[in-house]
Amino acid sequence: MPSINLLITPQGALATLHVWASLPKREAMKKEGQPIPNPVVAQFLIDTGASCICVDPWIIRELQLTPSGLIDIHTPSTTANNAHACYQYDVALTILHLGVNRNFNAVPVLESNVKHQGIDGLMGRDVLSHCLFIYNGELNIHTLSF
Repeated sequence: MPSINLLITPQGALATLHVWASLPKREAMKKEGQPIPNPVVAQFLIDTGASCICVDPWIIRELQLTPSGLIDIHTPSTTANNAHACYQYDVALTILHLGVNRNFNAVPVLESNVKHQGIDGLMGRDVLSHCLFIYNGELNIHTLSF
Protein backbone atom coordinates (compact mmCIF):
# COMPACT_ATOMS: atom_id res chain seq x y z
CA MET A 1 0.00 0.00 0.00
CA PRO A 2 1.69 3.24 -1.14
CA SER A 3 1.92 6.00 1.45
CA ILE A 4 2.59 9.70 1.47
CA ASN A 5 3.82 11.59 4.54
CA LEU A 6 3.15 15.31 4.76
CA LEU A 7 3.61 18.07 7.31
CA ILE A 8 0.57 19.35 9.14
CA THR A 9 0.08 22.97 8.09
CA PRO A 10 -1.66 25.82 9.93
CA GLN A 11 -4.78 24.87 7.90
CA GLY A 12 -4.46 21.23 9.05
CA ALA A 13 -3.76 17.95 7.24
CA LEU A 14 -3.74 18.84 3.55
CA ALA A 15 -3.47 16.70 0.43
CA THR A 16 -2.91 17.86 -3.12
CA LEU A 17 -5.58 16.58 -5.48
CA HIS A 18 -5.88 16.86 -9.23
CA VAL A 19 -9.55 17.45 -10.04
CA TRP A 20 -10.85 16.63 -13.52
CA ALA A 21 -14.19 16.38 -15.22
CA SER A 22 -15.36 12.82 -14.54
CA LEU A 23 -14.13 10.11 -16.92
CA PRO A 24 -17.63 9.63 -18.45
CA LYS A 25 -17.91 13.42 -18.97
CA ARG A 26 -14.46 13.59 -20.63
CA GLU A 27 -15.36 10.69 -22.92
CA ALA A 28 -18.63 12.39 -23.92
CA MET A 29 -16.82 15.69 -24.57
CA LYS A 30 -14.20 13.92 -26.67
CA LYS A 31 -16.91 12.14 -28.69
CA GLU A 32 -18.62 15.50 -29.35
CA GLY A 33 -15.34 17.15 -30.37
CA GLN A 34 -15.41 19.55 -27.41
CA PRO A 35 -12.17 20.67 -25.76
CA ILE A 36 -11.51 18.91 -22.46
CA PRO A 37 -10.55 21.29 -19.62
CA ASN A 38 -7.17 20.71 -18.01
CA PRO A 39 -7.19 19.28 -14.49
CA VAL A 40 -7.13 21.66 -11.57
CA VAL A 41 -4.46 21.18 -8.90
CA ALA A 42 -5.96 22.01 -5.52
CA GLN A 43 -5.28 21.77 -1.78
CA PHE A 44 -7.85 19.74 0.16
CA LEU A 45 -8.22 19.58 3.92
CA ILE A 46 -8.58 15.98 5.07
CA ASP A 47 -11.81 16.14 7.05
CA THR A 48 -13.03 13.00 8.83
CA GLY A 49 -16.16 14.92 9.82
CA ALA A 50 -17.21 15.50 6.20
CA SER A 51 -19.21 12.69 4.64
CA CYS A 52 -18.19 13.65 1.10
CA ILE A 53 -15.80 15.69 -1.00
CA CYS A 54 -16.56 19.42 -1.15
CA VAL A 55 -14.96 21.75 -3.70
CA ASP A 56 -14.84 25.51 -3.92
CA PRO A 57 -16.84 27.12 -6.77
CA TRP A 58 -13.68 28.29 -8.56
CA ILE A 59 -12.87 24.64 -9.36
CA ILE A 60 -16.35 24.10 -10.80
CA ARG A 61 -15.98 27.19 -13.01
CA GLU A 62 -12.48 26.20 -14.13
CA LEU A 63 -13.67 22.73 -15.20
CA GLN A 64 -16.84 24.13 -16.82
CA LEU A 65 -19.04 21.62 -15.00
CA THR A 66 -22.83 21.54 -14.87
CA PRO A 67 -24.69 20.32 -11.76
CA SER A 68 -25.91 16.73 -11.64
CA GLY A 69 -28.21 17.47 -8.71
CA LEU A 70 -29.07 19.55 -5.68
CA ILE A 71 -28.39 18.00 -2.26
CA ASP A 72 -29.49 19.14 1.19
CA ILE A 73 -26.65 18.97 3.71
CA HIS A 74 -26.21 19.58 7.40
CA THR A 75 -23.12 21.22 8.83
CA PRO A 76 -22.13 21.77 12.45
CA SER A 77 -23.83 25.17 12.26
CA THR A 78 -27.19 23.99 10.84
CA THR A 79 -30.11 22.71 12.86
CA ALA A 80 -32.02 19.49 12.16
CA ASN A 81 -34.73 21.32 10.20
CA ASN A 82 -32.48 23.86 8.53
CA ALA A 83 -30.58 22.01 5.78
CA HIS A 84 -28.36 23.90 3.36
CA ALA A 85 -28.78 23.16 -0.38
CA CYS A 86 -25.60 22.48 -2.36
CA TYR A 87 -25.09 21.73 -6.02
CA GLN A 88 -23.64 18.30 -6.75
CA TYR A 89 -21.19 17.63 -9.60
CA ASP A 90 -19.37 14.57 -10.92
CA VAL A 91 -15.59 14.77 -11.10
CA ALA A 92 -12.53 12.58 -11.27
CA LEU A 93 -9.83 12.90 -8.62
CA THR A 94 -6.19 11.93 -8.46
CA ILE A 95 -4.20 11.95 -5.24
CA LEU A 96 -0.67 12.52 -6.51
CA HIS A 97 2.54 12.97 -4.57
CA LEU A 98 6.07 12.27 -5.81
CA GLY A 99 4.93 9.67 -8.34
CA VAL A 100 2.53 7.89 -5.96
CA ASN A 101 -1.05 8.23 -7.11
CA ARG A 102 -4.59 6.97 -6.60
CA ASN A 103 -7.32 7.66 -9.16
CA PHE A 104 -11.05 8.01 -8.63
CA ASN A 105 -12.73 8.18 -12.06
CA ALA A 106 -16.21 9.34 -11.07
CA VAL A 107 -16.90 10.90 -7.67
CA PRO A 108 -19.88 13.05 -6.70
CA VAL A 109 -18.77 16.28 -5.03
CA LEU A 110 -20.61 19.17 -3.43
CA GLU A 111 -19.97 22.85 -4.12
CA SER A 112 -19.02 24.72 -0.96
CA ASN A 113 -17.30 28.05 -0.38
CA VAL A 114 -14.09 27.16 1.44
CA LYS A 115 -11.42 29.27 -0.31
CA HIS A 116 -11.63 31.92 2.42
CA GLN A 117 -10.25 29.25 4.81
CA GLY A 118 -7.06 28.91 2.76
CA ILE A 119 -8.11 25.61 1.15
CA ASP A 120 -9.76 24.57 -2.11
CA GLY A 121 -11.88 21.75 -0.78
CA LEU A 122 -12.56 19.08 1.82
CA MET A 123 -11.58 15.44 1.40
CA GLY A 124 -14.39 13.56 3.14
CA ARG A 125 -15.08 10.02 4.21
CA ASP A 126 -16.28 8.97 0.74
CA VAL A 127 -12.67 9.04 -0.49
CA LEU A 128 -11.08 8.38 2.90
CA SER A 129 -12.96 5.08 3.08
CA HIS A 130 -10.48 3.86 0.42
CA CYS A 131 -7.44 5.06 2.40
CA LEU A 132 -5.62 4.77 5.68
CA PHE A 133 -5.19 8.15 7.36
CA ILE A 134 -2.86 8.72 10.32
CA TYR A 135 -2.66 12.10 12.08
CA ASN A 136 0.50 12.32 14.20
CA GLY A 137 0.30 15.58 16.12
CA GLU A 138 3.42 14.76 18.15
CA LEU A 139 5.58 14.73 14.99
CA ASN A 140 3.44 17.29 13.14
CA ILE A 141 2.92 14.95 10.16
CA HIS A 142 0.08 13.02 8.62
CA THR A 143 0.19 9.88 6.53
CA LEU A 144 -2.20 8.94 3.77
CA SER A 145 -1.98 5.39 2.40
CA PHE A 146 -4.03 3.95 -0.44
